[in-house]
Amino acid sequence: MVCLFIVCLSVAAVRLANSGYLPQPFVPDVNYPLIGLFETAFWAHSPQTYGVGASIYPPLSFLLLRVLTNKACYAVSPAAGRDCDVGALALAPALFLLAAVLVYRTFRANAVPRPLTRTAALMLSLPMLYALECGNLILAAFCSFVVAYRRLPRATGVRAAALALTINLKPYLLLLLAPAVQQRRWLWVLAVSALSAGLYFLTVLMIGGGGPLQLIRNLLIYGGQVEHRVWNDFYYSTSYWPLVKLLELRPAWLDDWSPVQAHVAALTLRILMHVAQGLAVAAFVVACLRSKPLPSGRLAAMLLATVLATLTTGQSGYVQIFLLFLVLMDPWEDRLAGFRLTVAYILCLPADLVIAPVFHGSAWSYLGGRQVVADFGLSVGQLLRPGLLIALQFSMTIPLLLNRSSHFAGPAGPVLPPSGIAT
Repeated sequence: MVCLFIVCLSVAAVRLANSGYLPQPFVPDVNYPLIGLFETAFWAHSPQTYGVGASIYPPLSFLLLRVLTNKACYAVSPAAGRDCDVGALALAPALFLLAAVLVYRTFRANAVPRPLTRTAALMLSLPMLYALECGNLILAAFCSFVVAYRRLPRATGVRAAALALTINLKPYLLLLLAPAVQQRRWLWVLAVSALSAGLYFLTVLMIGGGGPLQLIRNLLIYGGQVEHRVWNDFYYSTSYWPLVKLLELRPAWLDDWSPVQAHVAALTLRILMHVAQGLAVAAFVVACLRSKPLPSGRLAAMLLATVLATLTTGQSGYVQIFLLFLVLMDPWEDRLAGFRLTVAYILCLPADLVIAPVFHGSAWSYLGGRQVVADFGLSVGQLLRPGLLIALQFSMTIPLLLNRSSHFAGPAGPVLPPSGIAT
């Protein structure tokens, strides 16, 4: 398996050397590498983070980069900061290496089979490398997330603080509290909620912005821009919603589809995603009605798969790192577990096959250091990825609904007494 990853990455490296840019499925804007980090740093040093910048994230990300980056480099633009702030260039690779160490040590501590192989698969996966190429602070959130799922004796406070940090970096991971609700660990829920809220309001005061009303206003603005970025959302999406939107808009490269064909395909995909949503709600209700607590990691994986496959409408591919980490903690104990692991490994592969051209143009390549002619298009991965995530979600929801607990129980995260706190 690791050899296959090495082959895929070798092909990408050869393409970078010959063509001057990383091929699909990597970032389609060839001048974008690491700019996500520097965009965040640019707004971290601006008084208009939640005004002109219209950020939708809590202030912790900006506070961290305000401390870790050189303010003098961000007077003009994020790109100028990337050229100037040499210290910040090392931040994303440092977080990547820290994540690798934490994942391996956590797999070892949790007695995960073949920890080195699974660590290599996750760290060389497309979602992880895409996050690294973007310079996205999801890498920092992932590090704290891994700490929260490591089995450490007498480390209740550390794990609660790690989860609070994760939630403040990526608020959608608030859903990680849902397994504790099912396990009736009310003290744990209260502790993490209090730590998360305390950290949030502390950073609001330190940054001087990012209060609840500002975030709600910016979320509404962000939601209103969806119409203008359908292709960007579709490029590395985890759900079929961007494809549904494309089928409704029928751009030039979909002219071969008749209006009836496009409508039927869009309707079918809508129904599939709504079915998956219904199964997830029903499965979680059934889980909550059970007296036996379920593994927190497995339940969190089910919910993450549901969010990724049926609710996200943007370019959310790198968010899969959280789901893949949880799935890769499972042993290959039966056919269903084997299916989940196989799907996870497929989702990890850093390769894709373009089947129809969409974009062809000249641009400056940051990694190549020269002007290049870049080609990106409709690919197998874009069509297959959401379906694989739905299949993964079905493999967790349906056994739970059928009361086949042997297919759901397992070592993916700690199982604790109903009144206990995670240790």
